[in-house]
Amino acid sequence: MKKIAILSLVVATLFACTKNEVIDAPKGVEISFDNIFVNNATKANDLTADNLQDFGVYGFVEANNTQGQIFTNQKVEKSGTLYTYSPKQYWIAGAQYYFSAIAPFSNAAWTYNTTDAQNGTIAFNNQTAGANQDLLFAYNKPNPTPATITSQPDAVGFAFGHMLSRVRFSFTNDFVEGSNIELKVTDVKITDAYKTGTLAVTDGTVAQDWTPTDNTLEVVFGNVGTGNIAENGGSASTEHFYLIPAKSATYSIQFTVELFQAGVSVDTYNRTATVTLDMTRGYSYDLKAALNASNTSDDGQLYPIEFTVSSVENWKPGADSFTDIDATVTTGSNN
Repeated sequence: MKKIAILSLVVATLFACTKNEVIDAPKGVEISFDNIFVNNATKANDLTADNLQDFGVYGFVEANNTQGQIFTNQKVEKSGTLYTYSPKQYWIAGAQYYFSAIAPFSNAAWTYNTTDAQNGTIAFNNQTAGANQDLLFAYNKPNPTPATITSQPDAVGFAFGHMLSRVRFSFTNDFVEGSNIELKVTDVKITDAYKTGTLAVTDGTVAQDWTPTDNTLEVVFGNVGTGNIAENGGSASTEHFYLIPAKSATYSIQFTVELFQAGVSVDTYNRTATVTLDMTRGYSYDLKAALNASNTSDDGQLYPIEFTVSSVENWKPGADSFTDIDATVTTGSNN
């Protein structure tokens, strides 16, 4: 998710303009926002250029070696095909501008603390977001305005990036063909994801790594797929959720496996697992597990059905007779 670059206009002291001069500025040179781009996304609540409804803008202006701030988390919202905001700000000739943007603006679980036009810190609360909110950041430093502005400058465009990691779980039924074992996996959760974290912005560039804090967040991924997972390689996945990326972090995972034999529910097992991840912002992670006879039951071993042949009846008179045989036949094993 990317942060939003900051726009500031200092009118009186920087440009020797009066308040009335700013109000009366020609509307043809107002600052506008457009040309929005967002990295690829697939989930319904992933933010895209098509569904991005609003974002917050921070903006600075610089002239005569002095900076001033004109936008402080200014809401910019989509209206039809355009992005609008109020009150309008206007370009001043011979000035350098800096813009940052963060999305979403509505129901935001983030704050952005700026130190100047190009530096600051994003703080994010994933508990507030319910692990179900995308986070975008963008920065734009357009060319300085000319000494004389004679036409409307281009709209400020933002190329947003995703600041969190997407995670989902996938499970494969590794029971062999003919075992008549189907599985249903439910209540998948991570119990120790990070609640909060900060991400630095330096010279307009967002840091690669987060500083995550408080790994006590439970993220419920819910059920896997919409039905049973078929034997011999059937697979299904949860929906994905968003985590604050962390390096070399170990996560505790819980889920429930219901075992069906020939369509009949025969037992339910509560399973736990751990995984260590190096997550990077903007990346998707599919955590996969193969469920089989050795890792499904509570005691760690689902034993195969065994058959013992205690005797074989002699053939009727006139036919060859066979010696009684003891034998063990296994079926349903993954060996």
